[in-house]
Amino acid sequence: MAADVFVYFDTVQFSKNGLQNRNQIKTANGASWLTIPVKHQFGQKLSEVEVADPTCTAKHWKTLQANYSRTPGLVKWKAELETLLTARYNMLIDVAVASTDWMLDKLGVKTKRIRASNLTNIEGEASHLVASICSELGADNYLTGTGAFAYLQAEDFSAINCGILAQGWRSFEYQQANTKAGFVNDLSTLDLLLNCPDSAALLISEAGSWSPIATQ
Repeated sequence: MAADVFVYFDTVQFSKNGLQNRNQIKTANGASWLTIPVKHQFGQKLSEVEVADPTCTAKHWKTLQANYSRTPGLVKWKAELETLLTARYNMLIDVAVASTDWMLDKLGVKTKRIRASNLTNIEGEASHLVASICSELGADNYLTGTGAFAYLQAEDFSAINCGILAQGWRSFEYQQANTKAGFVNDLSTLDLLLNCPDSAALLISEAGSWSPIATQ
């Protein structure tokens, strides 16, 4: 929401058992994973990973209907979600981008989005690679979560006159379906959108803040 340009980082190595091919929704029993099975070899880039079962998202659609049928978001966007999830995807990055783009559109996010694999003058690894992308795009500031502090090197960004802004995040509760299971944290943004379609964007924007990190 805060960025002028959002980059899908599809040139990094695929991480097994991470969040690149799965996320959680809520069922009557609590959190449950929706996973896209993949065919991959160690060291493959995310952009190279194939979907092992192209029908899996159609199965996910049935799961969503079973658990969110009465939510205002599913009622509102049922036809769109069915089209999105019953499409055939052969590459993991395509379903990842399609599903994320759909959610960003529903949040009213107008940020320009590009894939790192479509950039031509990027190089290096870890912090240097991120700075290289920022340089290619002419960035004045790089917006990051605090998890990146483990590998970001300030000097890579000072070398290209690019500041770093770190996101502060205040988690919040909202009305969820399957109330008997209690409130469940750390679900896909889809859960928030389906339960609170009209207030999701405001809830997210109010929960985040940005602070500059010294690069000198």
